Amino acid sequence: MLKKEKTTVFTINILILIVFFFTLKISNEIGKGEGLYFLYTLWVLLFFFSLRGYDAERMISPRWTFTSISVSLFLSLIFNTLLSIIFGSRMQMEIWGWVLFYIMFMGIVNPFLFRGLVRNKEHMLVVPKTLDEPWISTIQELSVVKLRIVRGEKNDTDYRFCQNLADILGYLPRTFYESMNPESVEATLRRRKTTALLLRIIDLMIAIPAFIILLPLQIIIGVFLLILQGRPALFRQKRIGRNKKAFTLYKFRTLRLGEATCTDIEADHKRRSTPIGRVLRSLRLDELPQLINVILGHMSLVGPRPEMVYFHEMCSREIKNYDKRLLIRPGITGWAQTMYKRSDTLEEYRIKTGYDFAFLLNYSVSMYFKSLLYTLDAIVYRKE
Repeated sequence: MLKKEKTTVFTINILILIVFFFTLKISNEIGKGEGLYFLYTLWVLLFFFSLRGYDAERMISPRWTFTSISVSLFLSLIFNTLLSIIFGSRMQMEIWGWVLFYIMFMGIVNPFLFRGLVRNKEHMLVVPKTLDEPWISTIQELSVVKLRIVRGEKNDTDYRFCQNLADILGYLPRTFYESMNPESVEATLRRRKTTALLLRIIDLMIAIPAFIILLPLQIIIGVFLLILQGRPALFRQKRIGRNKKAFTLYKFRTLRLGEATCTDIEADHKRRSTPIGRVLRSLRLDELPQLINVILGHMSLVGPRPEMVYFHEMCSREIKNYDKRLLIRPGITGWAQTMYKRSDTLEEYRIKTGYDFAFLLNYSVSMYFKSLLYTLDAIVYRKE
């Protein structure tokens, strides 16, 4: 859905980049060696834009635009620093200044460009033959793009329809994921073994260096926790992972010792959170030890959230097809975690499962990175 429009915007970005680069070259603003450095930096940032910016569910709001700009500036500075360390050269701050200008310019232009491309164009959505009229009206109301609804020949809720609907809405309503044929979901994911292997390699390529680089920070956090709230600094808990296999999840302890007195997680956390724990949770730093789970293969960086045994059993009983979300590795972050709030009631889990299915149905490298980058948005806006 909207692939043509996204490709058009991305192509225009590249053309503007080429014009921008050669203009600087002709005016002798950058030299030969610096030009290569400049292109490397902008290539990474264009990759970021292609995944982060052009989503239908965000085009009606400028929020992602400003987040995209601020996060891009941060990423470009990191990339600039890493290249200077790797190649033993000085920080190219002059070039980075031009990079900032390009990012801010495209960050402002892209939303209007994308909006203009999709605003007046109808996009066809084929729905099951027997789908009720109220649902068709609801889909049209929720969609931010103009839809032309066409009834198909099939009566059942097929995989392709659910995939397109999740792409349009950003989640899959309960009616549809509960009526899906579970065998079609399993069969489709079995055919994506190459994707699963590639994402596992990406997990290790990111998690191992991240764990090593962030080890000093984790040690400092651990020491502070020991001093301010005593032992243990690490929290271990049984969670349900891929194919419903249990594993031990690691986190920094942010709560006072003691068992939860209620199933309302939010209320329990407010009651038992320590001062340093609240800071760690707001910045998601309590999740850092889960890099160990990723390296061990229990988890992925991106995927459905591994739930506690109590909530997993409750949802498995009450929500049809709930277990299908664990056909892939659970994640530290994920589409549902960034697009929806923390859940502790059955109704909230029903909504959140719709976001998990949106990730599941569009399981790909692109969706992986998009979810990973949306996590930065959640951190910037302190989404709980």
